[in-house]
Amino acid sequence: MDEEFRVSGIEIRLTPEGKVWAGDQYLGRVFREARAGQFFWRAFDPDEEPIKRFLTARHEAIQVLILRADLVEGIGF
Repeated sequence: MDEEFRVSGIEIRLTPEGKVWAGDQYLGRVFREARAGQFFWRAFDPDEEPIKRFLTARHEAIQVLILRADLVEGIGF
């Protein structure tokens, strides 16, 4: 079952596979992985290229995808 919540004021839908959607726009995917005995989150762009490693929380990984999609006014990468 998909989760729906807000991150940075943007309504997000997260599928069980980690796919992140804002409305009908696919932002990418988030994935939790174990490294050195700890869990971290990674974000992947829509083409499955990793964006950033070792994020400490799922919402941070989603926020990176939101910023990369230029969905927040005045901020872009």
